[in-house]
Amino acid sequence: MASSIRSLRAASAVALATVATTVAVAFAGAAEAGVCTRVEFAPGTSDAVIDGAVVRGDADSYFFEARRGQVLNTTLTSVEGNANFSIASPEGAALVVEDAWTEIVLPSDGLYRVTVAPTRGNATYTLYVEII
Repeated sequence: MASSIRSLRAASAVALATVATTVAVAFAGAAEAGVCTRVEFAPGTSDAVIDGAVVRGDADSYFFEARRGQVLNTTLTSVEGNANFSIASPEGAALVVEDAWTEIVLPSDGLYRVTVAPTRGNATYTLYVEII
């Protein structure tokens, strides 16, 4: 009986590991489908304008360096009003979720992430990012 329980536990552990690997690969593939790039501010400036397009089911990610206490202004416009963005801190905490405009004081030093996603269909957009 104890041998059967051990075998069942081992089989369950293998099944769970297989599911976890499948999910991780699926998410990794989804993350690679959209744009993933670093925002480069022109010398002497603290803002950038990014024109992009994202297809339904994908998301575009933009990364930028900032310091604690700086103010981040972000605006997103889309041709059909069908896109929004989310912002994550360097630690991965959600600071803004599904918005089109925000002004926030940044909580820490590090690499921030702005993720643009369509709300329906494909979306052509302009993302404005300013750090002051």
